[in-house]
Amino acid sequence: MYSVPLIVALCLYGVSTALYLIYLAGISNAVRPVARVTLAAAAAVHLLAIGYHHLGGLEPVITAPKSLINLAVFVGVAAYLVMTTLYRTTGIGGGILAPVSVVVLGTLINNAGVEVARMEFVRYVTPLHIAASALGFLFFGLAFLTAMARILADMRLKDRGGMGWPRLPPIASLDRYTFGFLRIGFPFYTLGLVLGAVWAYWGGTGDLTPEYLLGVGVWLLYAVLIYVSIKTGWRGRKPAVFIGIGFLATLSIVLMYAMRRLG
Repeated sequence: MYSVPLIVALCLYGVSTALYLIYLAGISNAVRPVARVTLAAAAAVHLLAIGYHHLGGLEPVITAPKSLINLAVFVGVAAYLVMTTLYRTTGIGGGILAPVSVVVLGTLINNAGVEVARMEFVRYVTPLHIAASALGFLFFGLAFLTAMARILADMRLKDRGGMGWPRLPPIASLDRYTFGFLRIGFPFYTLGLVLGAVWAYWGGTGDLTPEYLLGVGVWLLYAVLIYVSIKTGWRGRKPAVFIGIGFLATLSIVLMYAMRRLG
């Protein structure tokens, strides 16, 4: 499961991932169409890689599990691109599919036993993974604090202000701060997950630890919250509760990681 076109597709998926993360962080909306074009280019090269592999009679065969997974990645990205052509979307789907494609294709290439997949750069992945995850955790923590303040403000509103000190910002401001912090933290957290997968499959044992699986679950939760927020403007007490649940889950991830490292 290795060819030059597949490596090029992997690189293009990586560039698309970076561009989508810039968009999701709210740094620049102008990069979204560029991210989509790059994703489309990655899919086109990916299709070329699939054709090159199987028309050349290379192993594994088209019906092998690895080949089917590889094909599923392309089909998923292609289906998303078709949907974004037919319907107006927020772009969050690309921000999810691009990093997933990087992880899956990188894993397939690594499992092919290619030495280039275990290059020297892997030793730099661990500090970057920790730094990106820590920044994501920091902004999720800020989102958690403002979400809890939002819930408290909502309780006070229903209680007609009878809960007393301290004074809180307006509910609209708390909603804006909460989802602002969430959007900033999400790209860092995504980068942390991708780098974690790179370390595990390209430089480590390849084992899926419980904290990593839980981290993927938190990532999906936050991805859905951001998508619904951008698409419908959903705000209020319910999303604040989900944000709180997500942060408590990330806190447990940090504790599990620390216990595993120290124990």
